[in-house]
Amino acid sequence: MLLPTLLAQLFAAPQAAPAAVQVTPPADVCPSGTRLVSGTHYEHVQRLCTTWRLGHCYSFLPGMLAQEPVATPVHVCMDEHEWPNREGKRPEVMMRFVEAEKKCASVGKRLCTEFEWELACEGPETTPWPYGHTFDANACNASKDFIPYDEGKLNADERRVREIETWRLYQGEASGSRPRCASSFGVKDLVGNVEEWVRTSRKEWRYRSSLKGGFWAKPWAHCRGTNDSHGPMFRYYEIGFRCCKDPEEPVTAPEPAQASTPETTPSP
Repeated sequence: MLLPTLLAQLFAAPQAAPAAVQVTPPADVCPSGTRLVSGTHYEHVQRLCTTWRLGHCYSFLPGMLAQEPVATPVHVCMDEHEWPNREGKRPEVMMRFVEAEKKCASVGKRLCTEFEWELACEGPETTPWPYGHTFDANACNASKDFIPYDEGKLNADERRVREIETWRLYQGEASGSRPRCASSFGVKDLVGNVEEWVRTSRKEWRYRSSLKGGFWAKPWAHCRGTNDSHGPMFRYYEIGFRCCKDPEEPVTAPEPAQASTPETTPSP
């Protein structure tokens, strides 16, 4: 599927690269602090890599794209920032999937799905990073040096021991502090910063919980690629989440009925 598609695109008449699309949501559809993410998600997307280093791609050729089934319509309000969804506040970590579910429910929301998250990240143009087709180390918080962790301390029974080790390792930044790390839907920090719990969409994953977006020390992370290795009770020093909510479509008032004009009988 990929080769015929890419060859057809390669030999087609050259076209100017499309301008970036900024999606403006209709008024009153999504609550404050969320962005409307609406479009079609394709389960399988293949691209042509142009820069390959140490087992990962850092640049893709714009316009060379094969989108393959399953196609899933998406229409959701997504938190602009990682939990607690406050610009300027650092995202919370060491969250289990089940804890994230409860926190979203406490504010009348739910966890986002894997497919919703990917569409929000790629935008209508299906770019591999929220900001384009080539990795930029300064765009998102994904290129910090990795700090070796102490597994025993992270899993210690004593809460204070876990917290001290977590904050020794923590390199998350305040939400919204990198303006370029925003998708065309206006959702921030989807790549890097903290890894995010999502509800699994792909049937082949073994758990109902999955992780998206990488974290502050995973420079090869982009909009695709799912960490499906951990069940709902897992927690770690770089794991957070964001919430979603189904849109409340604005109610259109019915047009007032036209007053009927009484019929008149012409005079004889």
